[in-house]
Amino acid sequence: MALEYYTPGVYVEEVSSGFKPITGVPTSIVGFVGQTQEGGLNSAEMITSWNQYFDKYIGYKVIAKKSPRGTDVLDATGKPEMERVANDIVTELDWGVYAFFNNGGSKCYVVSVAHLESNNSKDVATVAKQVKELEVEVNKDKKDAKKQNELRLLKEKLNKLSSASNGDITKAIIGNDGGVGNRTGIHCFKDVSEIAILCAPGITTQAVLEEVLSYCETFNIFAILDAPRTLEELSDYGLATNFNGLSDLSAKLVSKQAAVYFPWVKTYDKNTDRTISVAPSGFVAGIYARVDKQRGVHKAPANEIVRLAQDLEYNLSDVEQEILNQKGVNCLRNFSDIGIRVWGARTTITVADPEWKYVNVRRLFNMVEKSLMDGSKWAVFEPNDAFLWKKLKRNVTAFLTRLHKSGALAGSNSNEAFFVRCDTTTNPEENIDAGIVTIEVGIAPVKPAEFIVFRVSQKSPTANDAEAAE
Repeated sequence: MALEYYTPGVYVEEVSSGFKPITGVPTSIVGFVGQTQEGGLNSAEMITSWNQYFDKYIGYKVIAKKSPRGTDVLDATGKPEMERVANDIVTELDWGVYAFFNNGGSKCYVVSVAHLESNNSKDVATVAKQVKELEVEVNKDKKDAKKQNELRLLKEKLNKLSSASNGDITKAIIGNDGGVGNRTGIHCFKDVSEIAILCAPGITTQAVLEEVLSYCETFNIFAILDAPRTLEELSDYGLATNFNGLSDLSAKLVSKQAAVYFPWVKTYDKNTDRTISVAPSGFVAGIYARVDKQRGVHKAPANEIVRLAQDLEYNLSDVEQEILNQKGVNCLRNFSDIGIRVWGARTTITVADPEWKYVNVRRLFNMVEKSLMDGSKWAVFEPNDAFLWKKLKRNVTAFLTRLHKSGALAGSNSNEAFFVRCDTTTNPEENIDAGIVTIEVGIAPVKPAEFIVFRVSQKSPTANDAEAAE
C-alpha cells in the first residue's frame, strides 16, 4: 500500500488475502539404484514409462539377420543383412523398474552405478538353453540322480546370471558425496527433492542396506528392502538359515523408515522362456504407487494383487507368517482364491518402537511433514508477530482439514483428528528474539484393520422367536 497520494484520482491496489494453501507433496515417486546394461552413470534420471527406461538403459543391438535354418541372410552384394533387435532384460534393476510400471507406478528416478559385462546376456541365453535340454533328459529318466543334481547346479548358475551378480557393486551403490556434479551412488538422489521411496532391487548386502537406511532416515524417505532370495543366504547376516533366522532380519535392518519383504517373486522371462525369481521390491513399489493413487498414502499397501507374479519362491503357511509378521517382516502370499498378494504392512522397527510399526502411518507423517515444510517457506523472514501466527495456523488447519475429509485422519470431527497451536504459549519472547516461530501440530492417523475378528456363538431360540416363526 502506498504511504501517500499526491494526485487526485482513483487508485486500485491488490491486497493479499494472507491465505497460502498448503499442497500435499507426491508420495509415490521412487528412486531406483543398481546396475544397467548401458546409459549414463551416477546421474538421477527421471523415467516416466517402461519404454523410456528400455531405450535409455537396456537398448538395442545390431546383429546379422538369420534365416529359419539359422544361417545368415545375405543381401544382393553377398554381405550379411543386419537387423536391430532389443537387448534382453537382465539386471535386477531392469526387472525392478519393469515390475514397478506394471504394478501401477508412473514416475521414478534411476541411478545407474555400473554397466554389466558385455557377455552377460550371451551367458544367460547359453545356460538357459542348457537347462531346457537337460530338463528334457531328466523328464525322460526321473531316477537319474546324477542328471538331477547337474540340473540343480545349472539352475543355480542361471539364477545368478539372471540376477546380474557378475561383480561386487557394493561400493558403487554406497557411493560418495563430492558435491553438486560429483556425487555417486545413492548420493545422486540429493539432486532430486521429490523422491519419497528408495529401492535397490535385488541388493541384499547388509553394508549397502545399512547405507540406504541411513540415507532414508536423514532425508525422511521410505525404503523398500528385499529379504535374501533363499534362507541359506541369511548366514551372511549371521542369522540362522530358517524362518526363525528370517524373523530376526528386521532387527538387522531396524528403521522407522523401512519395510522388508519376503519371498522373491517368480515371473515369466520371455527371453529365456522360463520362470525366474525376481526381487519383490519393484513389485511392491508399484503397489505403493497404485494404492496412493486409488486410495491415498494413508491406506496400508497390503491385500493388493501382485501383477506379473506367477508364483513365489516360498509358499508360506499361516504359522510361518505369524513368526515373521510379529517381527516386522512383510510377506507375499499365494492364496488359492484371491491370488498372489502383499500380506503385510509393517516397518522393521515394529518390535523396537511399536508407535511406528505400520507402513502407512510412517509414510503419512513423511508426507505431512514435507508438505508443511514446503508450504510454509513463504513465512521465512516475515514479521514474527501474532498476525503471522494466525496465518500459519489457518493454513495448516485448512490442510489438515482436507486430509481428515479424505479419510487420512481418525476421528469423527476435526477436533478429534488433529490440533494446531501457534500463539504466545508456543512462541515465548525468548524464541521471538531468537527468530524462531514454533507451530505445534498433532494428528491422529488411521491405522489398518490388521486382524478381523468375528465372535460367533450358539443361540437358543426364545419364545418370541418361536412366535415370529409361526
